[in-house]
Amino acid sequence: MAEFIAEISSNHNGDPERCFELIRVAARCGCHGVKFQLFRINQLFAPEILQVSERHRERRRWELPIHFLKDLAACCRDEGILFGCTPFDLEAVDLLEPFTDFLKVASYELPWTDLIRHCASTGQPVMISTGMADVHECRQALAAARQAGCIDLTVFHCVSNYPVAARQCNLAAIASLREMLDDGGGRVGWSDHSRSPAVIARAVDHWRAEVVEFHFDLEGRGEEFGGGHCWLPEDIGPVIAGTAVAGGVQCDGKGSIAPNPDEVEERTWRADPVDGLRPPLSVRKTWPANQPEASLMGPTVVFYPAGLGLGHVSRCLALAEALRRHHQAKVLFLIHGTAGQKVFLDRNGFAWRAVADEADVLQVVGEISADQGFSNSLCVLDMLADAGDLAIHLKSAGHPVIVLDQPDCKSADLVLVPSFGWHHANLETKVAGGTECLLIREDVVRKRGQEAPTCTNERIVVSFGGSDPNRLTEKVILALVGLDKKPKIQVIVGPGFSEFLVETNRALDHNPQIEIIDTGVPLEVILSGADLVITALGVTVAEAQVLGLPVALLANWPADEDPVKRLADEQVVVDLGYGPAVTIDELLLLLSNLWADTAGRQALANNGWRLVDGLGAVRTARLICDLISRKEDHQC
Repeated sequence: MAEFIAEISSNHNGDPERCFELIRVAARCGCHGVKFQLFRINQLFAPEILQVSERHRERRRWELPIHFLKDLAACCRDEGILFGCTPFDLEAVDLLEPFTDFLKVASYELPWTDLIRHCASTGQPVMISTGMADVHECRQALAAARQAGCIDLTVFHCVSNYPVAARQCNLAAIASLREMLDDGGGRVGWSDHSRSPAVIARAVDHWRAEVVEFHFDLEGRGEEFGGGHCWLPEDIGPVIAGTAVAGGVQCDGKGSIAPNPDEVEERTWRADPVDGLRPPLSVRKTWPANQPEASLMGPTVVFYPAGLGLGHVSRCLALAEALRRHHQAKVLFLIHGTAGQKVFLDRNGFAWRAVADEADVLQVVGEISADQGFSNSLCVLDMLADAGDLAIHLKSAGHPVIVLDQPDCKSADLVLVPSFGWHHANLETKVAGGTECLLIREDVVRKRGQEAPTCTNERIVVSFGGSDPNRLTEKVILALVGLDKKPKIQVIVGPGFSEFLVETNRALDHNPQIEIIDTGVPLEVILSGADLVITALGVTVAEAQVLGLPVALLANWPADEDPVKRLADEQVVVDLGYGPAVTIDELLLLLSNLWADTAGRQALANNGWRLVDGLGAVRTARLICDLISRKEDHQC
């Protein structure tokens, strides 16, 4: 009897509850295991591809959040089925090893033998799909797994068309792979893209496939269901039960291990054997230049976000997205080059160069001004330090300059204040901003519902950014553990910051409902559906409110106290006070009252959702392009 594995792929839609339901339903259908995919878009595709292809950038919305892994593994154990996953980079293997029962190498990654070896070195069972591969590549992959110590190997015959017609399935290749395995042992299976009961029955009954992998969805609303290759529970259940009638010889083929004609083009999008990124280096040299985005005809814009954490980069990125999408802008970021900044920009397809200081900014802008793509480029400065002198130098070189959040800067062509409490103004004032110009990324806005979600008293999210200069994270944790009603608490900290939560270790040990998420990636997946967000004044407030989430604020700096009080007076946030001064007992009392007041939090959520519509970046991009047009007309 064949074992069946439900390939969830990206049909989880980034929703943990949907993940759990997919696991539970797969178990009820009789599956032996489920398999997810762990990829990060910036480690899947080469940066030159992401910079010119929105279609490839969109795949970042299909990612499985890393912090899901522990709970997914636990759910599989509870259901009595195996938890497997496909890693698409070497680091992903290490992240998966503590949780998975088996690892799977995808057809597109088969040429990358370093990945196969790394999977095999874990000692876990390894499965390999052979779609698009020829005999030599298959032998090379099997040899890599065995040399790295794999003793439990499954090889899937696969056709990498989505979906694949029955006549193209070439099921006889199952027997060919079995012959290839004879000298070293292992199992042979069928990775199905046909969605045909007859094909699977033929693979099992006639060709003795020992494992069958199939793409699985709940109700047709998964991210990949539209591709036509995903099974629904009511369709796959009878197949697993063995009641499907096997197809005929039309799906057998000749048994050759070779790409079929329809797979030849897809072969050019496999991982490069050297660096593991898609597509191979040879394709990267020519493909990007032929894409429409490689020849954008709009303004050229250089961003310089110079601040702590990812806040400055995040809002500049939101503006850059709107300029690229709606005005065909060519964009370059000049950054200090932290790992988080690089990942953030790479995954969103923006070019960047590392600079150390303002002198470097002037030098780089001067260098690129000689290039046709960046001559007379607009410069956007989002700095903690005074931007006045840098703006003067850039303007003297002929560059229009926009400065963020420094309303007293007289040397800028336009000052934008994308903050609560300001009012949108016209170009004549040289200062514009306010709630209507809040800069929120498209990935966040896409998760906005038709109304604020209902508070259900289940989950609190705590986030004070990647730096948390006043250590407010610890103070909030120590207050939250005193709540009478114990919600699930997710605490977001910057990369490596969790090791500094020394004072909270004992509290964490005795409060399993508290989860520390050590991440430098955007927070929209974690924020979505929270019943309370506790944070400081900054980008996270706007992101939470555009999603319709109730927000409680601790002021980080004395200058933040008045803006927080104004927002509290407008009943769009709760003011928890000045963070460094408020005591844990005071904070506990405030949070206890807030958590008990479900109706009050719902009112906050509704008010915030109505206040922040998520279109600020689009409005601001239009304002900038109007400024550029006015300056060009004046020069003429």
